Amino acid sequence: MARRRRLRAELGYGAFLSYSGERDRGWLPHLRRAIEKQSRPWYKPPRIRVFLDDSSISIGPQLWGKIEAGLARSDWLVVMASPESKASVWVDREIEWWLRHKSVDTILLLVTAGLLVWDEQRGDWDPELSTALPARLLGRFTQQPVWKSLALRQPENGAGPVPDVDGIALGIASVVRGLAEEDLRSEGIRDTRRNLRTARITAAVLGLLLLVASTVSVVALIARAEAARQRDHAVAQQLIGQSSFLATRDPFGARLKALAAWRIDPTPESRLAVLNATANPASGLLAHSWPVKSVAFSPDAKTIATGSDDGLVRLWDAATQRKIGDAYIGHHQAVTSVAFGPSGETLISSGFDGTVRLWSIADHKQIGDAFDARAGMLSSAALSPDGKTLVLVGDGASGSVQVWDVATHRRIGDPLGGRAYGSGSVAFSPDGKTFATGAGNEVQLWDAGSHAPLGTALTISDHLVSSVSFSGDGRTIAASDTDGNVQLWETATRAPIGKPFTADARWVDSVAFSPDGEVFAASYADGSVRLWDIVGHTQVGAPLTGHISNARAVAFSPDGSTLASASDDTTVRLWDVRAQRQIGTSVGTGAQGTTEFSPRGHVLALGGSASTVRFWDIASRRQIGEPLVSRDVDTGSPFALSPDGTVLATTSFASNYDVTLWDITTHRRIGEPLPAGDGNIRAMAFSPDGKSFATSGGNSVRLWDLATRGQIGKELAVSSWRLDFSPDGRTLATNTDDDTVALWDVATQRRIGETPPSHTAQINAVTFSPDGTILATASRDSTVRLWNVATREQIGEPLTGHRGGVTSVAFSPNGRTLVTGSMDHTVRLWDVTTRQQIGAPLEGHSADVTGAGFGPGGKTVAAWGKENTVRLWDTEATVDPVDSLCRWARGAFDAGRWREYVPAGPAFQPLCPR
Repeated sequence: MARRRRLRAELGYGAFLSYSGERDRGWLPHLRRAIEKQSRPWYKPPRIRVFLDDSSISIGPQLWGKIEAGLARSDWLVVMASPESKASVWVDREIEWWLRHKSVDTILLLVTAGLLVWDEQRGDWDPELSTALPARLLGRFTQQPVWKSLALRQPENGAGPVPDVDGIALGIASVVRGLAEEDLRSEGIRDTRRNLRTARITAAVLGLLLLVASTVSVVALIARAEAARQRDHAVAQQLIGQSSFLATRDPFGARLKALAAWRIDPTPESRLAVLNATANPASGLLAHSWPVKSVAFSPDAKTIATGSDDGLVRLWDAATQRKIGDAYIGHHQAVTSVAFGPSGETLISSGFDGTVRLWSIADHKQIGDAFDARAGMLSSAALSPDGKTLVLVGDGASGSVQVWDVATHRRIGDPLGGRAYGSGSVAFSPDGKTFATGAGNEVQLWDAGSHAPLGTALTISDHLVSSVSFSGDGRTIAASDTDGNVQLWETATRAPIGKPFTADARWVDSVAFSPDGEVFAASYADGSVRLWDIVGHTQVGAPLTGHISNARAVAFSPDGSTLASASDDTTVRLWDVRAQRQIGTSVGTGAQGTTEFSPRGHVLALGGSASTVRFWDIASRRQIGEPLVSRDVDTGSPFALSPDGTVLATTSFASNYDVTLWDITTHRRIGEPLPAGDGNIRAMAFSPDGKSFATSGGNSVRLWDLATRGQIGKELAVSSWRLDFSPDGRTLATNTDDDTVALWDVATQRRIGETPPSHTAQINAVTFSPDGTILATASRDSTVRLWNVATREQIGEPLTGHRGGVTSVAFSPNGRTLVTGSMDHTVRLWDVTTRQQIGAPLEGHSADVTGAGFGPGGKTVAAWGKENTVRLWDTEATVDPVDSLCRWARGAFDAGRWREYVPAGPAFQPLCPR
């Protein structure tokens, strides 16, 4: 036996498990046993031995020597990839040894937390998105390696998800032994059959034979179902990773992959992927691979056409921002302009290859031969309103301006004008009787019938004209130049309208009038887009920013509600003209002083200067009535709104900071004030039924009966500045000087428990979930923690991500989402189940965010900050993310899209069943 033990100690290992962190330490011994027992009877030694540094070696001064010996005798290195492993010195040292002595092809990655994202274009891991990848593995793989994600399963005892050890063990064993998972599973089935045959011979009973046969069939079915489940889970994990990677590159693909992952494997992780895709900040963005120089709306506003430097013309669905069909291929160089025909059934495009091409929208094909102008690089082309005439501008020596007959594809007459030197532009008037061209530093008007010039040329400055455009009524013409000027003229008299419009940005590439002719948009070389009021001769609002390179073209939708801008940063962005923001981002309104949200989220009270309080309806985003103005209102002290939003509680300078209740409709006091007690009021809260009231002042908290104005029972002995009632009104939560939360029985005024001292700094906010089972706390330590109200134990790890103290936290009405505001000037959404952040931070505040909450139905988030601003975000998509994605797709997620975006294996499932 001693000799057998020595021989056993000298045997090699099939796998070496490398890990870091307490999360993985607890379950890895189970994984080791599961791998070693794969496909073997209980009385036989394992086919694969596993080295685990926590249990396979003793602690001592020769620790590394024993680990190195284990590495030397191992065939595979299995790295538990996680943020902890990424930061671990021991894991890095083990990988370094392996790469120096063995092959990178024998490294298997198992993702236990975080993400691994393979970048096909780079042929390597994405270093920014791969949060679980040890840095030493960057640039090591010549092709995408074998890697697996940690699967979770729900145990029968109802506890939280636990690692699917058997499934992971099967995957690792199949790689180490070089067998397919199906073959490895078959070995187990053969062993089971062998045991069953022995049982049949021993029993020698026909009934037992039938039972054994049935048992084998059940085992096979279970094995087959388990194999399908593991395959589906793996595909879902792959789709989740791809959805995250495509979030800013292909929003449509990211959303489809996330939804497919949810249909294949409906886990909290896949639901989070759907939430992330739904809350994707790239909404309102058309992503290209090359710079985009042209954009146009179809006459019915349903389609957007774009032309980019790769020579391709693309069509997009304006509502979903997804591509329509394949790109139009024909140009050999950059596309410089696109324009729809009058009926929207055709499209023209010009390019630097010197051609103009006419396309059929229905057939997705080119109509006839290209218009070969031999005019050098064409910088612009325009169709007459009746679609019969084409005017193009180029820089050829034979003449930059040419007129063509669309039906015959023949040039009409001789070229007009001189060379444009690559910066020319052309536009037709709405009635088709006139067209204007910009060439050099001049703008020339032409008679569309005779092709004769109308008067002398117009000039802005000595700089090149970059764009020309007619207003919707044709009475005004605008031209921009490369010095950042935009000049307007009366079309009939050619008289200039005021001075040029100038901004603090140079080089205007494009100018376009809104359909109503009241404003025009201009794009600038700094990437900004600006709206200008024509009558007032002033800029409308702040510049529209988002592009990170030259903004090349702008176009209004036919109804004027949307503006599209194309840029060298390879994107087209869609802007909400009324709100002056990119579609899918925030809007704001001004406010000052204390701000308070009603518990139901439908009324916002904004304290201003001069003891003024304004009330806003969140759903309509309009002010409710006139402001409440009274010297008895201290707008620098806490407010409280009743659950129905009809009563406001304030403190007063005039009455020793006592609490006054106001009817927000009549602006009249309700009853006598409530005495402040032995100190200034720090916090106030209404009970859910609106019949009771809590105030915190000095070193105590008082409960009040609002009907009698009398105090309820004795004071609560706690110094607190944050209060919240449970949804049933029976419990009151207060923060304490010890950075904990104390829970009180409202009926008896007794302390019934408190949370452990887990926060390391002051608790700034406390709130119950809508069902009263969870308590959320936000702290200056930059974390949010969730607590089980019944046990007062923390639920999972804290929510981390803010880079400053968290000042506020609130649950959505369905309790599935949290919103937080922070001193880092951001607002963030969180999935309560996974405790992971949803999408990117909501940005826009320029100072500390002091409060945040959900509007009615969770469809809006309001947040306010120290810069005296309240911002509103549309969060309707997060209420039911699956339904939101399906309504957004409008039938685009069909079987064809499934085959295009989902890997082979899982059977097709309707992504959006009716």
